[in-house]
Amino acid sequence: SAASDVYKRQIDMDHQRSVRLPFGVKIGYGAAELSNSLTWTLFFVVFLYFLTDVVGLNPAFAGFIMMIGKLWDAVTDPFIGIWSDKTRSRFGRRRPFLLGVAVPFGIITWLLFTDFGFTTGGTKIYFAIVTIIYFTIFTMLDVPYTALAAEMTQDYNERTGLISYRALWCQLASIVAAVVPWVFVEWLTMRVGGNEKLAWSIMTGIFGFFCIFFILWTWRATRGYELFPEETRIRLRDITGDVLKNRTFLYTFGIYTSANVALTVGATVMVYFMIYYMNLSETQQSIAFLFLFALTIVWIPAITKISEVRGKRWAFILFIGVWALVQGVGGLVVHPDTLVLFYVLAALASGGVISVTMTGWSMIPDVVEVDEYKTGQRREGLYFAFFSFSRKISVAIAVWLVGQVLNWIRYVPEVYPQTPKAELGIRLLYAE
Repeated sequence: SAASDVYKRQIDMDHQRSVRLPFGVKIGYGAAELSNSLTWTLFFVVFLYFLTDVVGLNPAFAGFIMMIGKLWDAVTDPFIGIWSDKTRSRFGRRRPFLLGVAVPFGIITWLLFTDFGFTTGGTKIYFAIVTIIYFTIFTMLDVPYTALAAEMTQDYNERTGLISYRALWCQLASIVAAVVPWVFVEWLTMRVGGNEKLAWSIMTGIFGFFCIFFILWTWRATRGYELFPEETRIRLRDITGDVLKNRTFLYTFGIYTSANVALTVGATVMVYFMIYYMNLSETQQSIAFLFLFALTIVWIPAITKISEVRGKRWAFILFIGVWALVQGVGGLVVHPDTLVLFYVLAALASGGVISVTMTGWSMIPDVVEVDEYKTGQRREGLYFAFFSFSRKISVAIAVWLVGQVLNWIRYVPEVYPQTPKAELGIRLLYAE
Protein backbone atom coordinates (compact mmCIF):
# COMPACT_ATOMS: atom_id res chain seq x y z
CA SER A 1 0.00 0.00 0.00
CA ALA A 2 0.97 3.66 -0.29
CA ALA A 3 1.23 3.98 3.49
CA SER A 4 3.59 1.01 3.78
CA ASP A 5 5.73 2.36 0.93
CA VAL A 6 6.07 5.67 2.71
CA TYR A 7 6.93 3.89 5.97
CA LYS A 8 9.55 1.74 4.26
CA ARG A 9 11.07 4.75 2.52
CA GLN A 10 11.26 6.59 5.84
CA ILE A 11 13.08 3.64 7.45
CA ASP A 12 15.52 3.53 4.53
CA MET A 13 16.15 7.26 4.86
CA ASP A 14 16.75 7.00 8.61
CA HIS A 15 19.22 4.21 7.97
CA GLN A 16 21.08 6.25 5.35
CA ARG A 17 21.41 9.17 7.75
CA SER A 18 23.17 6.95 10.27
CA VAL A 19 25.75 5.25 8.01
CA ARG A 20 28.71 6.43 6.00
CA LEU A 21 28.20 6.88 2.30
CA PRO A 22 29.92 4.19 0.17
CA PHE A 23 33.05 5.17 -1.74
CA GLY A 24 31.35 4.54 -5.08
CA VAL A 25 28.53 6.94 -4.18
CA LYS A 26 30.94 9.67 -3.08
CA ILE A 27 33.15 9.44 -6.15
CA GLY A 28 30.05 9.16 -8.35
CA TYR A 29 28.45 12.20 -6.75
CA GLY A 30 31.56 14.24 -7.49
CA ALA A 31 31.72 13.17 -11.15
CA ALA A 32 29.25 15.80 -12.40
CA GLU A 33 31.52 18.45 -10.94
CA LEU A 34 34.03 17.61 -13.66
CA SER A 35 31.50 18.84 -16.23
CA ASN A 36 30.53 21.77 -14.04
CA SER A 37 34.07 22.97 -13.34
CA LEU A 38 35.40 22.16 -16.80
CA THR A 39 33.11 24.67 -18.49
CA TRP A 40 33.27 27.09 -15.54
CA THR A 41 37.08 27.20 -15.73
CA LEU A 42 37.02 27.49 -19.51
CA PHE A 43 34.63 30.42 -19.18
CA PHE A 44 36.49 32.38 -16.53
CA VAL A 45 40.08 31.52 -17.43
CA VAL A 46 39.88 31.28 -21.22
CA PHE A 47 36.65 32.80 -22.60
CA LEU A 48 37.62 36.47 -22.33
CA TYR A 49 40.94 35.70 -24.02
CA PHE A 50 39.12 33.63 -26.66
CA LEU A 51 36.75 36.49 -27.46
CA THR A 52 39.48 39.16 -27.62
CA ASP A 53 42.45 37.33 -29.14
CA VAL A 54 40.82 34.55 -31.20
CA VAL A 55 37.45 35.96 -32.26
CA GLY A 56 38.68 39.57 -32.27
CA LEU A 57 36.02 41.31 -30.17
CA ASN A 58 36.68 44.52 -28.25
CA PRO A 59 37.73 43.76 -24.62
CA ALA A 60 35.02 46.01 -23.19
CA PHE A 61 32.29 44.31 -25.22
CA ALA A 62 33.70 40.86 -24.44
CA GLY A 63 33.54 41.70 -20.74
CA PHE A 64 30.00 42.98 -21.25
CA ILE A 65 28.95 39.65 -22.79
CA MET A 66 30.37 37.77 -19.82
CA MET A 67 28.61 40.11 -17.40
CA ILE A 68 25.25 39.67 -19.14
CA GLY A 69 25.67 35.90 -19.01
CA LYS A 70 26.45 35.93 -15.30
CA LEU A 71 23.58 38.31 -14.52
CA TRP A 72 21.19 36.03 -16.35
CA ASP A 73 22.71 33.10 -14.50
CA ALA A 74 21.98 34.88 -11.24
CA VAL A 75 18.39 35.73 -12.19
CA THR A 76 17.55 32.11 -13.01
CA ASP A 77 18.99 30.72 -9.76
CA PRO A 78 15.99 31.37 -7.45
CA PHE A 79 13.53 29.95 -9.97
CA ILE A 80 15.58 26.79 -10.56
CA GLY A 81 16.15 26.39 -6.82
CA ILE A 82 12.46 26.67 -5.98
CA TRP A 83 11.57 24.43 -8.93
CA SER A 84 13.91 21.72 -7.65
CA ASP A 85 12.60 22.08 -4.08
CA LYS A 86 9.03 21.56 -5.28
CA THR A 87 9.78 18.76 -7.76
CA ARG A 88 8.12 15.42 -6.99
CA SER A 89 9.23 12.29 -8.84
CA ARG A 90 10.26 8.72 -8.19
CA PHE A 91 13.83 9.81 -9.00
CA GLY A 92 13.86 12.43 -6.23
CA ARG A 93 13.85 16.23 -6.35
CA ARG A 94 17.30 17.00 -7.77
CA ARG A 95 18.35 14.03 -9.89
CA PRO A 96 15.80 14.54 -12.70
CA PHE A 97 17.55 17.82 -13.52
CA LEU A 98 20.85 15.99 -14.02
CA LEU A 99 19.26 13.62 -16.50
CA GLY A 100 17.49 16.40 -18.37
CA VAL A 101 20.46 18.73 -18.88
CA ALA A 102 23.20 16.18 -19.66
CA VAL A 103 23.01 16.31 -23.48
CA PRO A 104 22.17 20.05 -23.78
CA PHE A 105 25.11 20.79 -21.48
CA GLY A 106 27.52 19.01 -23.81
CA ILE A 107 26.16 20.77 -26.89
CA ILE A 108 26.28 24.27 -25.41
CA THR A 109 29.87 23.72 -24.26
CA TRP A 110 30.81 23.22 -27.91
CA LEU A 111 28.79 26.20 -29.16
CA LEU A 112 30.31 28.51 -26.56
CA PHE A 113 33.72 28.29 -28.22
CA THR A 114 32.62 27.97 -31.85
CA ASP A 115 32.84 30.97 -34.18
CA PHE A 116 30.71 30.45 -37.30
CA GLY A 117 32.19 33.48 -39.08
CA PHE A 118 29.20 35.82 -38.95
CA THR A 119 29.57 39.55 -39.49
CA THR A 120 30.95 41.57 -36.57
CA GLY A 121 27.44 42.45 -35.42
CA GLY A 122 26.20 38.91 -35.95
CA THR A 123 29.14 37.48 -34.01
CA LYS A 124 28.40 39.76 -31.07
CA ILE A 125 24.74 38.73 -31.04
CA TYR A 126 25.65 35.06 -31.42
CA PHE A 127 28.04 34.95 -28.48
CA ALA A 128 25.65 36.98 -26.30
CA ILE A 129 22.80 34.52 -26.99
CA VAL A 130 24.97 31.41 -26.61
CA THR A 131 26.35 32.74 -23.31
CA ILE A 132 22.83 33.27 -21.97
CA ILE A 133 21.76 29.77 -23.05
CA TYR A 134 24.91 28.28 -21.54
CA PHE A 135 24.22 29.82 -18.14
CA THR A 136 20.57 28.75 -18.24
CA ILE A 137 21.65 25.15 -18.71
CA PHE A 138 24.52 25.57 -16.26
CA THR A 139 22.11 26.76 -13.55
CA MET A 140 19.76 23.83 -14.20
CA LEU A 141 22.69 21.55 -13.42
CA ASP A 142 24.53 23.51 -10.74
CA VAL A 143 21.75 24.45 -8.30
CA PRO A 144 20.01 21.04 -8.01
CA TYR A 145 23.36 19.24 -8.08
CA THR A 146 24.84 21.37 -5.31
CA ALA A 147 21.69 21.07 -3.20
CA LEU A 148 21.76 17.29 -3.60
CA ALA A 149 24.84 17.04 -1.36
CA ALA A 150 22.92 18.47 1.58
CA GLU A 151 20.30 15.75 1.18
CA MET A 152 22.62 12.76 0.93
CA THR A 153 23.84 12.90 4.53
CA GLN A 154 23.19 14.86 7.72
CA ASP A 155 26.53 14.04 9.31
CA TYR A 156 28.77 17.13 9.74
CA ASN A 157 32.07 15.41 8.92
CA GLU A 158 30.55 13.11 6.31
CA ARG A 159 29.42 16.19 4.38
CA THR A 160 32.97 17.54 4.42
CA GLY A 161 34.17 14.19 3.13
CA LEU A 162 31.53 14.17 0.38
CA ILE A 163 32.50 17.67 -0.67
CA SER A 164 36.15 16.60 -0.71
CA TYR A 165 35.39 14.17 -3.51
CA ARG A 166 33.56 16.88 -5.39
CA ALA A 167 36.52 19.21 -4.84
CA LEU A 168 38.85 16.54 -6.22
CA TRP A 169 36.81 16.31 -9.42
CA CYS A 170 36.68 20.11 -9.50
CA GLN A 171 40.44 20.42 -9.48
CA LEU A 172 40.94 17.65 -12.02
CA ALA A 173 38.55 19.50 -14.32
CA SER A 174 40.33 22.79 -13.64
CA ILE A 175 43.64 21.21 -14.59
CA VAL A 176 42.20 19.94 -17.87
CA ALA A 177 40.44 23.22 -18.68
CA ALA A 178 43.41 25.43 -17.82
CA VAL A 179 46.21 23.25 -19.20
CA VAL A 180 44.91 21.35 -22.22
CA PRO A 181 43.52 24.21 -24.39
CA TRP A 182 46.86 25.89 -25.02
CA VAL A 183 48.71 22.75 -26.07
CA PHE A 184 45.78 20.98 -27.75
CA VAL A 185 44.68 24.02 -29.76
CA GLU A 186 48.24 24.61 -30.94
CA TRP A 187 48.50 20.97 -32.02
CA LEU A 188 45.07 20.99 -33.70
CA THR A 189 45.72 24.28 -35.47
CA MET A 190 48.67 22.77 -37.31
CA ARG A 191 46.48 19.88 -38.46
CA VAL A 192 43.51 21.92 -39.71
CA GLY A 193 45.43 24.22 -42.00
CA GLY A 194 46.24 26.89 -39.45
CA ASN A 195 42.58 27.56 -38.61
CA GLU A 196 42.78 28.42 -34.89
CA LYS A 197 39.05 29.05 -34.58
CA LEU A 198 38.26 25.57 -35.92
CA ALA A 199 40.78 24.08 -33.50
CA TRP A 200 38.98 25.71 -30.55
CA SER A 201 35.65 24.38 -31.82
CA ILE A 202 36.93 20.81 -32.18
CA MET A 203 38.56 20.84 -28.76
CA THR A 204 35.46 22.06 -26.91
CA GLY A 205 33.30 19.65 -28.89
CA ILE A 206 35.37 16.83 -27.41
CA PHE A 207 35.07 18.39 -23.96
CA GLY A 208 31.29 18.64 -24.37
CA PHE A 209 31.00 14.95 -25.21
CA PHE A 210 32.77 13.94 -22.01
CA CYS A 211 30.63 16.37 -19.98
CA ILE A 212 27.53 14.36 -20.93
CA PHE A 213 29.09 11.13 -19.64
CA PHE A 214 30.13 12.52 -16.25
CA ILE A 215 26.74 14.12 -15.55
CA LEU A 216 25.01 10.82 -16.28
CA TRP A 217 27.50 9.04 -14.02
CA THR A 218 26.39 11.19 -11.09
CA TRP A 219 22.73 10.67 -11.95
CA ARG A 220 23.24 6.91 -11.80
CA ALA A 221 25.58 6.76 -8.78
CA THR A 222 23.30 8.82 -6.49
CA ARG A 223 20.18 6.77 -7.13
CA GLY A 224 18.41 6.08 -3.84
CA TYR A 225 20.49 8.51 -1.77
CA GLU A 226 18.27 11.58 -1.78
CA LEU A 227 16.97 11.67 1.78
CA PHE A 228 14.19 14.26 1.66
CA PRO A 229 11.50 13.44 -0.91
CA GLU A 230 8.69 15.05 1.07
CA GLU A 231 6.67 17.93 -0.36
CA THR A 232 8.07 21.37 0.44
CA ARG A 233 6.06 24.57 0.69
CA ILE A 234 8.11 27.35 -0.82
CA ARG A 235 7.52 30.78 -2.36
CA LEU A 236 9.70 33.55 -3.75
CA ARG A 237 8.81 35.79 -0.83
CA ASP A 238 10.45 33.24 1.47
CA ILE A 239 13.75 34.79 0.35
CA THR A 240 12.99 38.00 2.22
CA GLY A 241 10.86 36.32 4.85
CA ASP A 242 13.33 33.61 5.85
CA VAL A 243 16.64 33.62 3.98
CA LEU A 244 17.51 37.26 4.62
CA LYS A 245 16.66 36.81 8.31
CA ASN A 246 18.99 33.84 8.71
CA ARG A 247 22.04 35.63 10.13
CA THR A 248 24.21 32.52 10.09
CA PHE A 249 23.58 32.12 6.38
CA LEU A 250 24.24 35.81 5.65
CA TYR A 251 27.62 35.74 7.40
CA THR A 252 28.64 32.62 5.51
CA PHE A 253 27.38 34.02 2.25
CA GLY A 254 29.24 37.31 2.69
CA ILE A 255 32.69 35.87 3.30
CA TYR A 256 32.36 33.27 0.56
CA THR A 257 31.12 35.77 -2.02
CA SER A 258 33.99 38.15 -1.31
CA ALA A 259 36.54 35.37 -1.70
CA ASN A 260 34.90 34.11 -4.88
CA VAL A 261 34.95 37.56 -6.49
CA ALA A 262 38.70 37.77 -5.85
CA LEU A 263 39.14 34.27 -7.24
CA THR A 264 37.20 35.16 -10.40
CA VAL A 265 39.21 38.31 -11.09
CA GLY A 266 42.50 36.50 -10.51
CA ALA A 267 41.53 33.59 -12.76
CA THR A 268 40.32 35.88 -15.56
CA VAL A 269 43.44 38.03 -15.53
CA MET A 270 45.98 35.24 -15.01
CA VAL A 271 46.16 34.40 -18.73
CA TYR A 272 46.95 38.00 -19.62
CA PHE A 273 49.46 38.23 -16.75
CA MET A 274 51.37 35.17 -17.95
CA ILE A 275 51.31 36.10 -21.64
CA TYR A 276 51.85 39.85 -21.62
CA TYR A 277 53.91 40.33 -18.44
CA MET A 278 55.68 37.05 -17.68
CA ASN A 279 56.19 36.39 -21.42
CA LEU A 280 55.35 32.69 -21.08
CA SER A 281 54.91 30.51 -24.14
CA GLU A 282 51.84 28.29 -24.64
CA THR A 283 53.74 25.34 -23.18
CA GLN A 284 54.92 27.35 -20.18
CA GLN A 285 51.37 28.58 -19.58
CA SER A 286 50.14 25.00 -19.56
CA ILE A 287 52.85 24.03 -17.09
CA ALA A 288 51.98 26.97 -14.84
CA PHE A 289 48.27 26.08 -14.78
CA LEU A 290 49.11 22.40 -14.26
CA PHE A 291 51.37 23.32 -11.35
CA LEU A 292 48.74 25.56 -9.73
CA PHE A 293 45.74 23.24 -10.04
CA ALA A 294 47.65 20.02 -9.35
CA LEU A 295 48.83 21.44 -6.05
CA THR A 296 45.27 22.31 -5.05
CA ILE A 297 44.60 18.56 -4.99
CA VAL A 298 47.48 18.13 -2.54
CA TRP A 299 45.85 20.63 -0.16
CA ILE A 300 42.46 18.84 -0.07
CA PRO A 301 43.36 16.30 2.68
CA ALA A 302 44.91 19.06 4.81
CA ILE A 303 41.83 21.28 4.53
CA THR A 304 39.58 18.32 5.31
CA LYS A 305 41.63 17.43 8.39
CA ILE A 306 41.77 20.99 9.74
CA SER A 307 38.01 21.31 9.17
CA GLU A 308 37.39 18.18 11.22
CA VAL A 309 39.77 19.16 14.04
CA ARG A 310 39.40 22.94 14.25
CA GLY A 311 36.23 23.57 12.24
CA LYS A 312 35.51 24.84 8.74
CA ARG A 313 35.75 28.45 9.88
CA TRP A 314 39.41 28.17 10.88
CA ALA A 315 40.30 26.21 7.76
CA PHE A 316 38.79 29.00 5.67
CA ILE A 317 40.58 31.79 7.56
CA LEU A 318 43.97 30.09 7.44
CA PHE A 319 44.09 29.20 3.77
CA ILE A 320 42.33 32.31 2.47
CA GLY A 321 44.67 34.50 4.52
CA VAL A 322 47.78 32.90 3.02
CA TRP A 323 46.32 33.14 -0.48
CA ALA A 324 45.46 36.84 -0.13
CA LEU A 325 48.99 37.60 1.03
CA VAL A 326 50.87 35.74 -1.68
CA GLN A 327 48.52 36.87 -4.47
CA GLY A 328 49.24 40.51 -3.67
CA VAL A 329 52.96 39.88 -3.40
CA GLY A 330 52.97 37.89 -6.63
CA GLY A 331 51.39 40.61 -8.73
CA LEU A 332 53.80 43.29 -7.52
CA VAL A 333 57.08 41.45 -6.95
CA VAL A 334 57.50 38.71 -9.56
CA HIS A 335 58.80 39.51 -13.03
CA PRO A 336 59.86 37.50 -16.10
CA ASP A 337 63.25 36.67 -14.56
CA THR A 338 61.77 35.27 -11.32
CA LEU A 339 59.80 32.35 -12.73
CA VAL A 340 60.75 30.11 -9.80
CA LEU A 341 59.30 32.65 -7.34
CA PHE A 342 56.13 32.75 -9.45
CA TYR A 343 55.76 28.98 -9.06
CA VAL A 344 56.48 29.07 -5.32
CA LEU A 345 53.83 31.73 -4.72
CA ALA A 346 51.37 29.80 -6.91
CA ALA A 347 51.97 26.72 -4.74
CA LEU A 348 51.13 28.67 -1.60
CA ALA A 349 48.12 30.36 -3.19
CA SER A 350 46.65 27.06 -4.41
CA GLY A 351 45.56 26.16 -0.87
CA GLY A 352 43.37 29.26 -0.71
CA VAL A 353 41.98 28.65 -4.19
CA ILE A 354 40.63 25.21 -3.28
CA SER A 355 39.60 26.35 0.22
CA VAL A 356 37.13 28.82 -1.31
CA THR A 357 35.39 25.94 -3.01
CA MET A 358 35.61 23.29 -0.31
CA THR A 359 34.63 25.29 2.75
CA GLY A 360 31.96 27.30 0.94
CA TRP A 361 30.19 24.24 -0.43
CA SER A 362 30.35 22.36 2.87
CA MET A 363 29.19 25.28 5.06
CA ILE A 364 25.93 25.94 3.22
CA PRO A 365 24.31 22.57 4.03
CA ASP A 366 25.05 23.20 7.71
CA VAL A 367 23.42 26.63 7.51
CA VAL A 368 20.33 25.13 5.86
CA GLU A 369 19.74 23.16 9.04
CA VAL A 370 19.31 26.41 10.95
CA ASP A 371 16.37 27.13 8.65
CA GLU A 372 15.03 23.60 9.14
CA TYR A 373 15.17 24.10 12.91
CA LYS A 374 13.09 27.28 12.58
CA THR A 375 10.62 26.24 9.88
CA GLY A 376 10.61 22.43 9.97
CA GLN A 377 11.31 22.23 6.22
CA ARG A 378 14.29 21.19 4.09
CA ARG A 379 14.79 23.96 1.54
CA GLU A 380 18.30 23.43 0.20
CA GLY A 381 17.28 24.58 -3.27
CA LEU A 382 16.07 27.94 -1.96
CA TYR A 383 19.25 28.61 -0.01
CA PHE A 384 21.66 27.41 -2.67
CA ALA A 385 19.74 29.41 -5.26
CA PHE A 386 19.91 32.64 -3.27
CA PHE A 387 23.54 31.92 -2.48
CA SER A 388 24.31 31.47 -6.18
CA PHE A 389 22.14 34.43 -7.22
CA SER A 390 23.90 37.00 -5.06
CA ARG A 391 27.35 35.54 -5.64
CA LYS A 392 26.91 35.56 -9.40
CA ILE A 393 25.70 39.16 -9.43
CA SER A 394 28.93 40.24 -7.77
CA VAL A 395 31.03 37.98 -10.00
CA ALA A 396 29.28 39.33 -13.11
CA ILE A 397 30.13 42.87 -12.13
CA ALA A 398 33.73 41.84 -11.38
CA VAL A 399 34.15 40.22 -14.82
CA TRP A 400 32.63 43.25 -16.54
CA LEU A 401 35.02 45.54 -14.68
CA VAL A 402 37.99 43.44 -15.82
CA GLY A 403 36.94 44.00 -19.43
CA GLN A 404 36.45 47.71 -18.80
CA VAL A 405 39.85 48.04 -17.14
CA LEU A 406 41.56 46.21 -20.01
CA ASN A 407 39.91 48.64 -22.41
CA TRP A 408 40.80 51.66 -20.23
CA ILE A 409 44.49 50.73 -19.99
CA ARG A 410 44.54 50.39 -23.78
CA TYR A 411 45.22 46.67 -23.89
CA VAL A 412 45.68 45.54 -27.52
CA PRO A 413 45.40 41.80 -28.32
CA GLU A 414 48.53 40.02 -29.58
CA VAL A 415 50.79 43.07 -29.19
CA TYR A 416 54.19 42.42 -27.58
CA PRO A 417 55.15 44.21 -25.49
CA GLN A 418 52.12 46.06 -24.18
CA THR A 419 52.41 49.72 -23.21
CA PRO A 420 53.73 50.41 -19.67
CA LYS A 421 50.23 51.53 -18.67
CA ALA A 422 48.65 48.31 -19.93
CA GLU A 423 51.34 46.18 -18.32
CA LEU A 424 50.94 47.91 -14.94
CA GLY A 425 47.16 47.59 -15.13
CA ILE A 426 47.38 43.85 -15.77
CA ARG A 427 49.76 43.44 -12.81
CA LEU A 428 47.51 45.38 -10.46
CA LEU A 429 44.45 43.41 -11.54
CA TYR A 430 46.29 40.17 -10.91
CA ALA A 431 47.42 41.35 -7.47
CA GLU A 432 43.81 42.50 -6.74
